[in-house]
Amino acid sequence: MDTLPSILGPEALGWAAALLTLLTFVSADMRRLRLLALAANAAFIAYGTAAELLPVMVLHLALVPVNLWRLNQSFGRGARTQPAHPAPVQRTGRRPSGWTPARRGALASRRMRRSGEATPATVSETTAADMGAGSGGATNLA
Repeated sequence: MDTLPSILGPEALGWAAALLTLLTFVSADMRRLRLLALAANAAFIAYGTAAELLPVMVLHLALVPVNLWRLNQSFGRGARTQPAHPAPVQRTGRRPSGWTPARRGALASRRMRRSGEATPATVSETTAADMGAGSGGATNLA
């Protein structure tokens, strides 16, 4: 009794392995991707053995532990992973990427103006007053 690989030759195993590899690239779920990758590794190992392609066989023998390790990691994480997009409650505590002390000061003075409190003089206002803003910025030192 002939088996399918012996009837079609090793190319059938190669095409099956290629199809499984293609499916890994369209998989959105990480666990499904790793399971498909392991199936593709098994098919490529069988193909490399049947066609006597040592580099293909060695590569996929080396990839099996990597895929098993990553699959194990995906099962171990479970509920501890954070969502890709934080919920609005989580976003409130985050600062924008360009947050600087100057922006923090500007925001504080804006809040004080809205509430009607006296605002502290900014550096530019203090410098302009010290330099004699009424004379165009030039002072007469003589």
